[in-house]
Amino acid sequence: MKTALTAPKGNFPSKPELGLALHSWLDGSNGTNRKRAPGAVQQIAATNDLEAVETWIRARGGDNEHTVRSYRREAYRLMAWAVSFLGKPISSMTSDDVMTYDDWLENPTVHPDWKERGWVLFKGPLSPSSRQQAKRILLGLFRWLCECGYLSGNPFAVVRSSKEKKVKRQAQKDSLDRYIEHDLWLWFQSHLDEMEPQQGDELEQLRFERKRFIVTFLYWTALRRFELAKATLGDIALQGDIWILNVAGKGHVDEESPDEVTLLPPAMDALRRYLRARGLPAAPDRNDDDVPLVAALNGSPITGDYINRLLKEIFEAASQDAVKVNPDWKEALERITAHWMRHSFATHSVGIGIPMQAIADQLRHSSLDTTRAIYAKLEQKRRRKELNGLVTYNQRKHDPKS
Repeated sequence: MKTALTAPKGNFPSKPELGLALHSWLDGSNGTNRKRAPGAVQQIAATNDLEAVETWIRARGGDNEHTVRSYRREAYRLMAWAVSFLGKPISSMTSDDVMTYDDWLENPTVHPDWKERGWVLFKGPLSPSSRQQAKRILLGLFRWLCECGYLSGNPFAVVRSSKEKKVKRQAQKDSLDRYIEHDLWLWFQSHLDEMEPQQGDELEQLRFERKRFIVTFLYWTALRRFELAKATLGDIALQGDIWILNVAGKGHVDEESPDEVTLLPPAMDALRRYLRARGLPAAPDRNDDDVPLVAALNGSPITGDYINRLLKEIFEAASQDAVKVNPDWKEALERITAHWMRHSFATHSVGIGIPMQAIADQLRHSSLDTTRAIYAKLEQKRRRKELNGLVTYNQRKHDPKS
């Protein structure tokens, strides 16, 4: 059963609340960017900006709750900002307005109207990567509204500042650093089963088995957390002697032709163990389309955010012992999120020389450039270490004891 999809937690405006705030002269019914060429036909039934945004969310977000929440957050925040700070609807925004919004995202302030309504549209300054993600989502929104004939032009498409390019480059660099060092991951794997509860409480045992499965399966499959949340036993198939998982991942449109993720032996071992803990057959059944791969204690599906929370819990618990081995490991484990597992799999694979195409296929990268960036990052680190050879050589030559 599908749950209701809402905006982010907190006092974020609901659709009815935002609709009431958008008076007829601010709802976009007569937006200046809505003048179309003679004979052009609008492809959606929306008559105002809020209706158009919700149509976009349904069309592009689908049943992915993480995507729906992200899209609604960014679109609603922009609508509230445009109406409150500019006194215009988003369908009247210009490229100058986009640049003003960019500046506001860098140092956001609360409008008095939002305080009166109890709206919380942001919590503290946005990180560079969050600002970049917001603009990327809004660029896609306006592009789609133009394609549907709702808008004439895309003001986000004509704004490409050097600052934005710098932020994007930095975000990409930061993303490549979000992985678990290989020696720490090897320690964690060996330590994982030592964390198993010993008191014999069945529920505590099941909670541990679920966390153990999540962290192991995410690493060995390189799945995104929302993909794991959506996966069912019916998505698993045996092709020859290889198990695969059918996944409709990020940006995937055609549900009838999903991507195939190879389930390596450690992933299958983790799955069988978790299924036994749930009292289910250890062999995946192709008829079990309604049985989630990872579930609540009552067997119902859980969200991608909850998967991330459970993963963070087990890493934070492990950090108490990790600090005894390496003082730096505690902080490293406490920073890990679900997406780090995907990056860790890729980085570790690159580090031991697995071919780029094999890694890209498992991660389902649309372009080899993304995988190639990981290779380049590790190669850069290796070269920098090699340069220290000159320092060592000079020190040895000048040391009278050598």
